[in-house]
Amino acid sequence: MRKWKLGLGAAFLLWVGMNLTSCGLLQNDKNPEGWFKQTLAGLAGKDSFTFKGEAAVRTQSQTSFKESLVYEGMLTEHDKLTIRSMLPSGSGGTATKLSAKNVHAAESGFRRQDGQWVHLSSEGNTMLNSSLARFNPLAQLDAISRLPKQMKEASGAARGTKVLRIELEPAAARQWLSEQLEMEMGTIRQQAEDGMPKRSSQERRQLADVWKKGDAQMKQMLANSEVGMTYYLTIDKKSGFPVKLSSESVIHYLNLHQQGEQETLINDVDFKP
Repeated sequence: MRKWKLGLGAAFLLWVGMNLTSCGLLQNDKNPEGWFKQTLAGLAGKDSFTFKGEAAVRTQSQTSFKESLVYEGMLTEHDKLTIRSMLPSGSGGTATKLSAKNVHAAESGFRRQDGQWVHLSSEGNTMLNSSLARFNPLAQLDAISRLPKQMKEASGAARGTKVLRIELEPAAARQWLSEQLEMEMGTIRQQAEDGMPKRSSQERRQLADVWKKGDAQMKQMLANSEVGMTYYLTIDKKSGFPVKLSSESVIHYLNLHQQGEQETLINDVDFKP
């Protein structure tokens, strides 16, 4: 009889525990938003870490993606960030195959000030430098945190990790893309002006005209565009630190001849604490 009472008590406790768990009262697992916030907090608390990334683009006329940019970054002193583009030593190189023989074609320095990544310095290829800010994964995560989005846990995560699928609202995705492209245009213009201190007033007017025309064309194409941005954030469950940030951006727009175009940009970043 005594054993039966103990068994009944254990069964009762098991029943209570199962019901509390099903109600979520005993679950230690966070929801997707909780995991995302923990990841941001973990990054903000790090004094230093590195990352390597690779971006590729495909237009509707291409059958495959073409490698466009391989880059790496390093955070130091908590708020100081350096991102450099890399030239693989062999053809078809990827971010995971970078070797000591690789050299960088461009390098940009940033510092986090009042929640924003402020550009401080550039060297090397002007066009590449203007793009490096757009591939800053920390700025991307900051943008994701403040923009309207749909977030859920994705299936197929490796053991010990969580994968979040984050899709920006279309209007927010277009606005975010516009901000990034305008920043790139501004960087190109500033570097062009800095490189021509001895130019004549006529040459300066020509530069201003080119800038004005290009800016108007870009805004016109963006105004009629449809933008979709989807991110996949892989998180280490034990540390909360990000393992990988992957994204796919699909842009539908009208070109200068009023013809429909589509571009797809994929970007993968691997983090190392």
